[in-house]
Amino acid sequence: MIAITYQGSEDHQQFVVDKLIPLIVGHACTTNTPSRIVAMKAFLALATILQCDGLERNALVDAIDTVRLPEHFMPKILH
Repeated sequence: MIAITYQGSEDHQQFVVDKLIPLIVGHACTTNTPSRIVAMKAFLALATILQCDGLERNALVDAIDTVRLPEHFMPKILH
């Protein structure tokens, strides 16, 4: 199982909450697309980039299984 413990991993949590999620939700609203669809497309694009950069599929699946953003950090629009 992969452990996401590299230096600075917590530094990016605010970016995800403050910028990335609102960008995804905003695009979903603008295009009248469910946010889960836009989030999945973004995820698949990022997963593809990571795999092309050498991340193995099993490591990606392990990361999905082990990393969960606490609900209290999620914007109200996603609740």
